[in-house]
Amino acid sequence: MTAVLTPMHDDLRPNIELLARHCSALLSAGCSGLLLLGTTGEANSFTLRERRALLEAALAAGLPNDKLIVGTGCCALGDTIELTKHALSQGIARVLVLPPFYYKDVTDDGLFDAFATVIEEVADDRLRVLLYLIPQLTGIEMGVDLVTRLAKAFPGTVAGLKDSSGDWESTGALCRALGDTIDIMVGTEALLLQAMSAGASGCITAMGNLAAREIVELYEKRDTPEATARSGAINELRLALQTLPVIPALKAHLAQTTGDGSWRNVRPPLARINATE
Repeated sequence: MTAVLTPMHDDLRPNIELLARHCSALLSAGCSGLLLLGTTGEANSFTLRERRALLEAALAAGLPNDKLIVGTGCCALGDTIELTKHALSQGIARVLVLPPFYYKDVTDDGLFDAFATVIEEVADDRLRVLLYLIPQLTGIEMGVDLVTRLAKAFPGTVAGLKDSSGDWESTGALCRALGDTIDIMVGTEALLLQAMSAGASGCITAMGNLAAREIVELYEKRDTPEATARSGAINELRLALQTLPVIPALKAHLAQTTGDGSWRNVRPPLARINATE
């Protein structure tokens, strides 16, 4: 799956036409699903109204709701509940939910209560929650004990997680403990082969915006001798981009390869990368 970038007009409004074309190309390349309004999609740089409008416009442009996951996590639980209900009203059951991330010194009990509140207030049997683990941005650690507790309390509803920590010790522990119970998706194709062998289900990766077909082929050939070589080729591109701020770098690369300079547009506090950088 690809964590989709959000293209923008020069006035920084979402460019829905370009988003729809980009998403259609990703699905044609073999992506099994698309994450809209995650970290890569700059979700927390948009207002609630903008996030709802973007999703509605993307669906109106023809994107299939059964292929979409939507990021709905916010600091305020009421906002998370509102966006989650909205996603369901649009026929999208799968949502990626951050923990409330402003307060850092929080307990597992507090985090459990936060996710439980969202699930209980949404109160919809269709709901499928993917917990979003990205401690380098949220400052919140969510370990095996908490995830196991949530999965047991809300079987079927807590359907999986996206682990974007990049910490194999943490990811491996989650795979061993929960790989047979929920879908564990790593946040980078760099860990895909290792994670799949440990029980993960796949990955949701920003690099799919640039190399979707290559990553799909890596997934499909993960058990073959050529998988390591395929992974190395993708890693070279990712490592080159990681010398720059990742989201602006991904957008700058798309601007260069497509010839559409509007891909460079990002919302502050991110800053665009120009052709000379």
